[in-house]
Amino acid sequence: MLPGKRKGTMPGWLAGTICLICTMALAALLASEVAPRRNLLWLEAAINDGAITSADGYDYGGALTLTAVLPEWDSRWYPMLGINYADEADVFLDGKIMGHMEAWDGKTLGPAFFMLPRDCAGKTLTLETTKAAGEQLPFLYVTDSGIMEEEVKAAAAKSALPAAAFGVVTLLALGLFFYGLTEGNRAWPLLLLGFTALSQTLYFHAGNRIGGILSPEVYGLGLYLSRTVLFALPPLFLLLYMKKYRRLFLPFAVLPAMAYFVIAGFQTVVPAFSRIGSRTGEAFYVTAAALVVCSLLEYRDGNQVFRLFLPGLTLSAAGIGAACLLSRLCGGGLFPYMQWLAQEIIWHHPDFPLYWWNTLLFLLCFLVSVLSLLRSIAAQEAQLQALSARESMAQEQLAVVQESDESLRRMRHEMVNHYTVLQKLSQAKEWDRLGSYLEGLLADVDTAPAMGYVAHPAINAVLTTILARAQKLGIQAEHEVSAPETLPFPDSELCTVVMNLLQNALDANALAPKGARKWLRVRIHLRGAHLYIGVENPRFGPVKYDEETGLCRTTKEDRTVHGYGLKAVQAVARKYQSELLLEFPDGMFLAATALQMPEERSISI
Repeated sequence: MLPGKRKGTMPGWLAGTICLICTMALAALLASEVAPRRNLLWLEAAINDGAITSADGYDYGGALTLTAVLPEWDSRWYPMLGINYADEADVFLDGKIMGHMEAWDGKTLGPAFFMLPRDCAGKTLTLETTKAAGEQLPFLYVTDSGIMEEEVKAAAAKSALPAAAFGVVTLLALGLFFYGLTEGNRAWPLLLLGFTALSQTLYFHAGNRIGGILSPEVYGLGLYLSRTVLFALPPLFLLLYMKKYRRLFLPFAVLPAMAYFVIAGFQTVVPAFSRIGSRTGEAFYVTAAALVVCSLLEYRDGNQVFRLFLPGLTLSAAGIGAACLLSRLCGGGLFPYMQWLAQEIIWHHPDFPLYWWNTLLFLLCFLVSVLSLLRSIAAQEAQLQALSARESMAQEQLAVVQESDESLRRMRHEMVNHYTVLQKLSQAKEWDRLGSYLEGLLADVDTAPAMGYVAHPAINAVLTTILARAQKLGIQAEHEVSAPETLPFPDSELCTVVMNLLQNALDANALAPKGARKWLRVRIHLRGAHLYIGVENPRFGPVKYDEETGLCRTTKEDRTVHGYGLKAVQAVARKYQSELLLEFPDGMFLAATALQMPEERSISI
């Protein structure tokens, strides 16, 4: 009867933590596929024999000579010299020319590579060129074909893996939407998530396939429009699930998206927009702040979607903070990257910080959709179980009625014979045998279940079934019940209250030790505008009362099919401006409520 916790079940917070750890581990595994596992060796070069420092090199203009001594390069591949530079240059190794950098189309696209001998360690590398003031200095580094192959694979993975991940999410979002349609649930917000994932899939796929084919203007248009979709649709998804504060959040969700779509989205096509396009995204900072505030308000008001979203956001923020702290302590790359993102915000470059924020937002929205679907499936299962229980009760009630009717027919059939026997025994003055015979008749009458407790058919049906079952279980049932034939409550809700409270009483009596008295007491009556329903029974174990919900936690082992009875009674009570009262003094348990009837339909008896 009373709620509890099944042995061996995993707490929800622990399951969520394990899920988060697995997600972070998978993300780390995928991240390892988008970065080379071997590093380049950047060379420290003297500029014009040390006459110019690297800090002054940007403003210098004129003849330029860079010299560097090549270090050891431990690799099974031949070392290669890489040069990032945009002008013509000559490259020498110990005074012997290695090659000449010259752009075939008038501009160097870089980088340029030169093969080095294996015994290049200790040799002097020289680069001679001319430089204009305001141009970048050449960057020299040592690599090999193995690292270059890793870089090619990493560059492909940077597009392929996100495209695949967003593609999978696209299919899952569409699958959830169509599954909802089959269940009669038109979850249109899921299409927003599906379209968001699809836009990112196409963007990453295009970057790997046609990024070098399209003109910069057209490619930039696709880039910024895809960012608009990612930045705008997750907040709109959450907007659609808001209840009380939807109008408050609406301008913060729509106006920044419209401004970013027009100005930043078309800045590569309309050059005038490029002056402010890079800063237009800063309006989404206001969207993020307003979203957090409205989420807190919706969470406070019991919105189930935000009861999932806000803890997920908090847990994600805590996980990222912990990962950054660990990165700082262990010298990892996450903490410097987060510092760089913070600098991007300070320097008014919002695209990268907003990209990661909205990606996190998108994933949380998708997770909320999945959890909501699982909750819906669980509710449907509970409803099916309730329907199955009602069907079982109806069959049991029919059996009780049939049994009672059969007993009455048999008694009527034998009534004449009984009267004859009684007459003969009375005439013969066999008083002892007459008394024994009467006791036997009374016992037969007691075994026939009562056919009517109250005038109300639904309440009577439940009482007939449950009290007949109590009689078979040896439970002494006391009833003080009275109710008119009609009441202003649905029969299903009355049955929910009476059936669950009585069934809990039967379950409590089933825990009685050998020799203990088993009993229950049910009271149903009208008092003014309220219908009182109360059940008392003995208590043979501890009560696990939850102060937050005002209910008791189930002590039954299978919590997937138990623990819903008191919740259902509480829901009906609150619907009719009442509460479910639970009291458990020594050795007893009382569950009662008083359902308030609508004023125009109140009944007085």
